[in-house]
Amino acid sequence: MHRRALASLNRPIVLVGVVALCAYLVRCAHLLNRDHYYILSADSYFFHWQAEQVLQGNSISWHSGLTYPLAYAAKAIALISGMSPLQALKVAGILLPPVLGVASVVTVYLAVSRLYDRRVGFFSAFVFAFFGQTVFIQAAGYLDRDGLSMLLVMIGAFVFCISGDWHLKIRGIEVGWMAGALAVLVIEALLFLEWLWLGAVLLLAILAITLGLEVLVGYITRIVPSLAQEEPVALLLSLLRRSPGSFVASLREVSWRQFASVLGLSVLGAATAGISFTYMYQQGADRIHAAWSGSLANASKVAELQGIGLGDLAAFWPLLIPLAIGLYLASKNRSRADVFCLGWFGGLFLAGLSARRLFLYALPAICVIAGSGLAVLFDFGKIRLSRAEMKLIMLEIRQEDVRRFLQYTRAAVAVFLVLLLVSLSLVSGYYLGSGRDVSVSQEWESALAYLRDHTQEDAVIMSWWDYGYWILDLADRRPVVDNGYYSWDQERLEDIGLAYCANDASEAARIMQKYGAQYLVFSRIEYQILPTITEYGLGKSYGDGQAIPREMRSSLYTRSLSGDFQREGGLERKFPGPEVKNPAVVILGFS
Repeated sequence: MHRRALASLNRPIVLVGVVALCAYLVRCAHLLNRDHYYILSADSYFFHWQAEQVLQGNSISWHSGLTYPLAYAAKAIALISGMSPLQALKVAGILLPPVLGVASVVTVYLAVSRLYDRRVGFFSAFVFAFFGQTVFIQAAGYLDRDGLSMLLVMIGAFVFCISGDWHLKIRGIEVGWMAGALAVLVIEALLFLEWLWLGAVLLLAILAITLGLEVLVGYITRIVPSLAQEEPVALLLSLLRRSPGSFVASLREVSWRQFASVLGLSVLGAATAGISFTYMYQQGADRIHAAWSGSLANASKVAELQGIGLGDLAAFWPLLIPLAIGLYLASKNRSRADVFCLGWFGGLFLAGLSARRLFLYALPAICVIAGSGLAVLFDFGKIRLSRAEMKLIMLEIRQEDVRRFLQYTRAAVAVFLVLLLVSLSLVSGYYLGSGRDVSVSQEWESALAYLRDHTQEDAVIMSWWDYGYWILDLADRRPVVDNGYYSWDQERLEDIGLAYCANDASEAARIMQKYGAQYLVFSRIEYQILPTITEYGLGKSYGDGQAIPREMRSSLYTRSLSGDFQREGGLERKFPGPEVKNPAVVILGFS
């Protein structure tokens, strides 16, 4: 009996361990694809550069993200293995993000097992392990802050929800809620170090939304049945009379003390640290106004600050069936855990209409909801149907045959969805870095190596802003414009757009001299963003994102990539050599 109990205890641990291991391997799959550099996403190159600065003993003055975890991990690897700091930093960049993925999978399992049960916990962890978006943000080489931020946010949110059931007492005084509040405050402090005030505010917003929805559900549950017995004439008076008591009773059942403590101490800490609440409010108000003033999907030219669109929602199609089942069950049962996940999901969905990056942080809740749906699909027990339901399904077939048919159908759907999710994660994991705007291609890597090895150390490089951090990190040179560290303003973008569109090379040379740049970089990757570039340079958007528009066919950009340009207007082609007729990346410099 003891052995059987021990086996039943170890089985879920082994299964979660297998899923965690698979999650790690899937997140490393793109390393097998040699057509790109291992670092993923533009901002990842910035945090890699900052970690390198820390290793060299330099100070940094920007939000840290993964900078310090990367640098400390690299120092530990170098100490143990004897590698050089830069080699150790590369190893840390490969190992650390998937480790965060494994930690997230285990966190989801432990938290959801406590909120629901082990079955739902396992399937929620499974979805988090293999869903494409969670794979990407914790894949090897993804050094942007999202992998760590999401882990911290989910820990804080789950602790807040679970701590409502902590009933610790010291000398008869209830202190469980204090422990929960303290744990959330610690997570908030870590988020502040990693993401300034944005991470802490995001966590507070999730807590406020889920708590508010829980109070609302409790209030409606109390007030509606009592009002149903009232006469229409007395309904309004009864509502006014009973609402305060019902609201207070609902409020007492939620973790209001934890939230009040966290909110109060957070405001006090922010005021002590000198954070401007006016600035925070203005930033949020500007984003909301921009999103809801008529153009939800195009409130900003920065991709992550645009609202979510159909393309973003289409990424969830492999989870459509389990999500639908999970949402139905959550709205039907309305347990505390259900309301918590619905509030988290719904609140960040609305926030995502303003900035799609915010919706990214709804992924833990989405995985829990989909996990509960998968748990239902994998419940292969007998399906019970009433006689009336049997007649509606099929009058001439025996009940047992119908039950067996539905049972097999559900099992087939469940197995198909699991295989689909795993297959898609493996394929997408392998091709993660193949998007030319996601990671440095081999041609760009060669061009950046040329800048690093054949230009003066104080050289300034002009390119479109998307590649600024590539230049900063891999070429070790200063870009004219980047994603925000050195500079990112309207005038610079308009000038660089004009350099792309200029027919006369001397015009591009004049713009380079204006910003002290010695080199100008063009590449074929810009084909997909030429409508944006022409909007800045010519005042109107041209092109379809697939080819060079007619308005740019005589431009310096077009002639450089076609191999027609070698020397003109004080500029000459520095890379690649003249033997390359149709280069993918071109570096122009002063003659």
